[in-house]
Amino acid sequence: MCRIFTITIMVAACAIAQAASATQNISGINDTPEYRRYLQLADSAQFFIGKENWSEAARCTREALRMDPGNVGNVMLFNNLGLASGMEGKYGEAMQCFEIALGRAPKSLPVLTSKAKIQIKSSDTAGAMETLETILSIDSLAEWPLQTRGLLKMRNADYKGAFDDFSRLTKLYPNNTWGPGGLAKCMEIQGYLSEAAGYYADAIKRTLPDDEDRVEFQLGLIENLGHTGKLSEALDIAKDAINEHPHDGRLYLLRGWIKKLLLIYREAEADKKLAIDYGVDYQTVERFFPEKR
Repeated sequence: MCRIFTITIMVAACAIAQAASATQNISGINDTPEYRRYLQLADSAQFFIGKENWSEAARCTREALRMDPGNVGNVMLFNNLGLASGMEGKYGEAMQCFEIALGRAPKSLPVLTSKAKIQIKSSDTAGAMETLETILSIDSLAEWPLQTRGLLKMRNADYKGAFDDFSRLTKLYPNNTWGPGGLAKCMEIQGYLSEAAGYYADAIKRTLPDDEDRVEFQLGLIENLGHTGKLSEALDIAKDAINEHPHDGRLYLLRGWIKKLLLIYREAEADKKLAIDYGVDYQTVERFFPEKR
């Protein structure tokens, strides 16, 4: 199946959500100028992480650590420094920060989660899997680790393991879209297209129109229905999806492909042109509209 619908493991947005507030755990409350400056720097680092300004976040965090190296709250400062460094591509420095933080708080879920995210970003899949297993041994219900372990297992062709994780995710978290979305991909990869369609539909129901994952699930369902011969249903899904995402060229490409299967050639070619106009690459276009040799 074409990679029109892509599995991605989000790191940056999740990293921002995960960044821990260092000032929540800072000890030694006092009112000295140095202490106030320390708090100000820790809060500034948090602000810059929220803005994805990793270099400024790292600078503020380092300065805070120099001012009060023994503070208990520095566990979270080292976590945030590791996160900022990793997002800048300084993976070795990031891992050192996480190891320092974990040396002080071995079961800290925020630190372990940040570490896993940077390991994924650095393509250290084996390391990420080990860290995710550690997190889930501490909290077996943790949503992001469970979802991400399922995605990594699927990437490693462990479809049974991935299916188990996605099934649990689907049952535990009614608003989670990647539970049924992951189940759809597991089924589809193994050739169970009819089963996959039902999971795609469930994933779509769990999303709002402005959810960035919604169009991915719609693309998956349209292509799935095309391959199983449910062309009228595919056209209906494509129509609704285009109304919601009128500038996504992939939707026009799939609608054109469905129309080609229905022998509506002129409209199919018009949709193909729209797909190209909206930036779909020629290799993807040729997957659905192969050039005659």
